[in-house]
Amino acid sequence: MPEINKRGNEVFRSFINNGERYRWDFDEDFSAQGWEQYDTSQDAWYFGVWINKKLLQVQTYAEGDLDLVKCPDIDHFNAEIANMNKFYEVGFIAKTIDADGQMTIYRQEREKFLIPEVVK
Repeated sequence: MPEINKRGNEVFRSFINNGERYRWDFDEDFSAQGWEQYDTSQDAWYFGVWINKKLLQVQTYAEGDLDLVKCPDIDHFNAEIANMNKFYEVGFIAKTIDADGQMTIYRQEREKFLIPEVVK
């Protein structure tokens, strides 16, 4: 039986023994279904978050715990993403260092995960 979170979305919880996040990061079928990595400052082999705008779902993996949030509609999905944008510190996609030793940090545009409101 799912829980209902503060934003009115269903949360399904499970556990994966001896898991790691890379099973999703490098799964072509997972990506083909519309899942995208959501970068956070906590990203590690034992932690990751993925978003699926097609399914209106969010998956979080943390040290074996697997949470799947299912949103009933775009408004609930956008509320979930907005809450995540406030909760998680921004991570980075990559860092580069040029010949002068200057570092450039590339960060994810988190607003891309919000679904524009549909005009009715």
